[in-house]
Amino acid sequence: RGLHKSPFYSPPGLSRTTHHPTPPRPTQTMMNFTKSMLALLATAVTLHEARAHGAGCGVCDVSAVCNTNIMEGCPQGVWNSSNPLPEIISWHIHIMFNGDANNAPNDPAHGEAGALELAASFHQEFGPMDNCTMLMDDGKAMCEFPYDDEPGVACAGPFYTKTAAFSIPTDDFEATVGYMMQHRGTYDILVHPNTGCLLNDHLEWSLWAGTQWPIRFFFP
Repeated sequence: RGLHKSPFYSPPGLSRTTHHPTPPRPTQTMMNFTKSMLALLATAVTLHEARAHGAGCGVCDVSAVCNTNIMEGCPQGVWNSSNPLPEIISWHIHIMFNGDANNAPNDPAHGEAGALELAASFHQEFGPMDNCTMLMDDGKAMCEFPYDDEPGVACAGPFYTKTAAFSIPTDDFEATVGYMMQHRGTYDILVHPNTGCLLNDHLEWSLWAGTQWPIRFFFP
């Protein structure tokens, strides 16, 4: 597989943490994060030779040539309601776990071990899958994202927590999301579409099983 560790591997030394029960008001850090990402993406999508994923890009790198399609057709990452609704290319399922040091530690109900067990059961149900190679793929096959990026970094960029995440084709939505809803136990699950409207996808068109966790995005 090569790109990242399997969700079945549990690295030592990671603490188990819990989450905020309700989303906080946008902080300056959240606003700065969103503004900096949108500014970078706005530059990326205006470059004539920008590609969805250039050579040498990491799975979740965002730059002038990496993952430029996550805002394709949706300037500033926000849908203009005077335009037709964008097509849903694929879905992401995030198992939320292992928050940062500012959250309460040692919560086994939302800890790493159980999250990886849930990811393992998802694999057992739906079979082997490749590593995802970009943030918004073509939606033709299931794939999995790195689960061990630190909160706010790379594939965990929008989050205050780590996540075990999967990309799901639209045809598999009912089976995969239904499975997660019925097997999540104490874990909270984020499901969001991928349309090229980055903020709408995460904030407005998403759905949660369990309790909603705060993320680093906000509408400008």
